[in-house]
Amino acid sequence: MTNSNASLDKVTRTRIFFSAFGSVISISLTMFSIGILVFFAFFSMKYIQHLSQKVEVEILFYSDVKEADIMAFEQKLKTEPFISQSRFCSKADNTAEAIKTIGNDFTEIITNPINASIVLSVTPAYANGDSIKAITKRIKQNNAVQDVDYPESIVKTVLDNFYKIQIAIIVVSAIFMLISMLLIGNSLRLAIYAKRFSIRSMLLIGATPSFVRKPFLIKGFIQGVWGGFIACLLIAFVLWESHIILPEFIDFQYINVVSLLLAGVFVFSILFTVVVSYSSVNRYININRDRLYL
Repeated sequence: MTNSNASLDKVTRTRIFFSAFGSVISISLTMFSIGILVFFAFFSMKYIQHLSQKVEVEILFYSDVKEADIMAFEQKLKTEPFISQSRFCSKADNTAEAIKTIGNDFTEIITNPINASIVLSVTPAYANGDSIKAITKRIKQNNAVQDVDYPESIVKTVLDNFYKIQIAIIVVSAIFMLISMLLIGNSLRLAIYAKRFSIRSMLLIGATPSFVRKPFLIKGFIQGVWGGFIACLLIAFVLWESHIILPEFIDFQYINVVSLLLAGVFVFSILFTVVVSYSSVNRYININRDRLYL
């Protein structure tokens, strides 16, 4: 009889262990999915913003304009709010670049028509078609400026849709995050649902609601800690491997933000499991006796 009871206790402990282990794995996978979506949204928006900063506008000047005047004009442009950064390209540098592109020294045949220029990048707030057109129109008002050139096709296809892409990424990520949260929430509620009769029995023998809640909240806290910890390890591993493969997309210059987001995933894992456990236990503490069988 003793051996039978010991064997039964062992089976019960094994079932409890695997049940708890399954809950932790479910929580960690859910938090992993949520974390990956958060990081994908963050790095996608940063990458698009980075692309906007790489769009360069080149200001071309007439051949009779002196380099000193062009440099003075550049210094004046730097004070404008729409300029992110600028650089002066001398006549010699532009000529050398043109010879490299063409493949022969055209200056031996004709008079060199190339002059110095200014290459500038606009701030993200002005990185759209309408703003860049307004900027180029304003710059062209200077009599020394011959033309202003920029990659119009990139501006139209990427920058003009910048905010649309951002909103799409946020909406899609939010939908998948909500689905993941509902799945793990239902899993935790089902685990407590299976113990609804134990909750009712404890209340019938005089246990207070806080006493009944305590073991479930502790269990939820522990599962949240382990689930969040495993999820953070998996996310960190994926981010590291992704950084090796796509360093221009997964940029660790934002390591402080990455650390905060990982900490956020860990804290959210704990809060989410505790809140769901609390609300689920409360439901069966306050539920009508007849509804226990539904």
